[in-house]
Amino acid sequence: MISKGEFMKYNVQITKKNIKNIILKVKSDGTVTLSVPKRTPNTFIESFLKSKNEWILKNLEKVTKISTKSVDKSYKNGDNIEYLGKIYILKIFKSSYNNIEITDGFFKVFTNKEINSKNIETLIYNWYKKNALKIFEISLNKYSNLIGEKFSNFKIRKMKRRWGSCRFITKVITLNIELIKKPIECIDYVAFHEIAHLRYPHHQKEFWNFISLYMPDWKVRKERLDKI
Repeated sequence: MISKGEFMKYNVQITKKNIKNIILKVKSDGTVTLSVPKRTPNTFIESFLKSKNEWILKNLEKVTKISTKSVDKSYKNGDNIEYLGKIYILKIFKSSYNNIEITDGFFKVFTNKEINSKNIETLIYNWYKKNALKIFEISLNKYSNLIGEKFSNFKIRKMKRRWGSCRFITKVITLNIELIKKPIECIDYVAFHEIAHLRYPHHQKEFWNFISLYMPDWKVRKERLDKI
């Protein structure tokens, strides 16, 4: 049973379950969820939420911003195209085949389709996804093997407000395709962040301590991820 209450300046969804630990989350839609053991008194719940007020507000501020700022592109010659932390100049060529090459600072698109924004965007998106599948899997496997936590599957999709997510029960990880535009160290940070959720399905102190243990510079990586 889920009950809703008003705490501070945000809504909270409270669920009492057959669990041992308290799990507090701030979702991408701005919803605050709290799962607690069945016999947890309401007075304790309210006190706990008040003690976490600063943390909740900080994370609400993050999800209200669109992390993956997208700039409308015309997808015409001369546009900037991002890939793995670098910016390339788009050059489009009419061809008998479809292909993408990166050479000498140029992002070259060869296409046998009509040259228009929609077609070029589709070609680039599919190329991004093809490369992301390889690069993201390498990163996820690296940190999965490092800490001994196995994911069952991973998906790639566009996400407006998050770089990644982890379903603790099914062990399925989803990564934002926009990550393919970021440096490898930023991709590694997000991959490790989601892998770590397989052990700690929350953002409490022990989760961040665990992240720091294996990736001491995670704050630098995260700052770079959010800025570029």
